[in-house]
Amino acid sequence: MAKFLIVVKSQDQLNVNTAINVASGLKMMGAEDVKMVFLGPGITALNKKNQLAEIIQKNIDGLKKNSVKVYACEMAMKNYNVNKEDLVYFDEISRGADVIVKLANEGYTILTF
Repeated sequence: MAKFLIVVKSQDQLNVNTAINVASGLKMMGAEDVKMVFLGPGITALNKKNQLAEIIQKNIDGLKKNSVKVYACEMAMKNYNVNKEDLVYFDEISRGADVIVKLANEGYTILTF
């Protein structure tokens, strides 16, 4: 079965929205597992102080329903001054690079937005 990691590094509204739609779509199409990691400037999409977070807020139920795990990169959080309390949604805070390496070693296909 296919497993995917979606890396969201963009602050662009279209890219963030597409990443969310692809994550849910892959899961609905039968992917075994889909995970997302928000890193670099992409962390702003999880920051409730940023307008981009509205995209995430609108899609939280769909992410949960489709069991899409969401990682927030702790290094990006430090670099972009985002506190845990600022995050609109996440399942785990971890180093983005660690998530990528671990899941790549487990055979996940990596898609980047």
